[in-house]
Amino acid sequence: MNILSLFDQQHVVTLKSRVWMPGTLGLQIAPYSTDQLLSERTPSVVLLSAGEYDLISHHVREQLYGLYLVNERISIADLGHYTGDLDDLPEVLARLMSYGSFPLLFASEQSLTLSLYTAYCRLERTVNLISVDDRPDLDDVDGLLGENNWLSHVLAHSPNFLFNYSLIAHQNYLSNPEAIRSLELLNFDLHRLGQVRQSGESTEPFFRNADFLSFDISAVRSSDSPQNLRTGPNGLYAEEACRLIRYAGMSNKLSSAGIFGWLGGASDYNPLSAGLVAQLIWHLLDGFFSRIEEGVPGNANDFTIYKVSTDTAETDIQFYKSNRSGRWWMYVPMNNLQKNRFKKHQIVPCSYEDYQQAMKGDIPETWWQTFQKMT
Repeated sequence: MNILSLFDQQHVVTLKSRVWMPGTLGLQIAPYSTDQLLSERTPSVVLLSAGEYDLISHHVREQLYGLYLVNERISIADLGHYTGDLDDLPEVLARLMSYGSFPLLFASEQSLTLSLYTAYCRLERTVNLISVDDRPDLDDVDGLLGENNWLSHVLAHSPNFLFNYSLIAHQNYLSNPEAIRSLELLNFDLHRLGQVRQSGESTEPFFRNADFLSFDISAVRSSDSPQNLRTGPNGLYAEEACRLIRYAGMSNKLSSAGIFGWLGGASDYNPLSAGLVAQLIWHLLDGFFSRIEEGVPGNANDFTIYKVSTDTAETDIQFYKSNRSGRWWMYVPMNNLQKNRFKKHQIVPCSYEDYQQAMKGDIPETWWQTFQKMT
């Protein structure tokens, strides 16, 4: 497969012909080229848009290229807009990840999250998905793939490579109670908008545990992003959304991301929504190029190890605190039958509050939910 033949790079070339101020992304983003297919020149991050081409997608690039981001580690290439068959998009994404690049996809249709997931299935990687969304998109899977049922298609995919799903900033009055109950029975992580607003930092371990991200800007209130596909008076403030996506970028585990959820169309354009998507991309990039290499949790040279006895766990719960960042992880045992498949999920990101809860004799909820999925 010739990846470049599936993309229109005209807008990228036009943008690169402009004069950009020193320190802007317009100077630092390179058009993706054949030379970069060579492993030694693989860019760290590859930007690409897909789906129906609309003015929002066009102006996202316009605004993104004009933003300042100064970091000596920056290595970004822009593939342009995907014009191939959408059935082939997962293969493109899988190819980019196999080269060692981080695909950052933006499109109006959140249903393209399924393409990201299918890419991992082709690589045979068991993964954790995190989505920022105003509701769980769990409508009838028998219908055509769309914005309201893409998650149903992910859960129903065979073979299944999804280990965990986290839903961040959903609003209860917009969420079907049966859908919420189904996710709870699967021991998935659910955090309402009110919980995020009360303590946004409490969501950081869930972003750190994710392999890929699906961010629907409909989770942002419409006054901050008027061209959301689903408009509403409540939601995340723009700055809250940017903080959450930066958590995702900072995760050493995250290997791809998609930003979705605006009302497309050749004639529709709102600068606030395009600006929000551009700034979300900026914050993810800022987190990505600020990642801290912490080693493998459990290594005594890089981590402080704590063993805590609880009233209900059969064994001690082991916690690991990074000596570099101060972030926390915990070890979850599994049965022998699951060791090969789920081994990488045994070390679970957590918070200091989880350690404090264990010190009081209680099992942290994240530990218990992970244990349930492994037995």
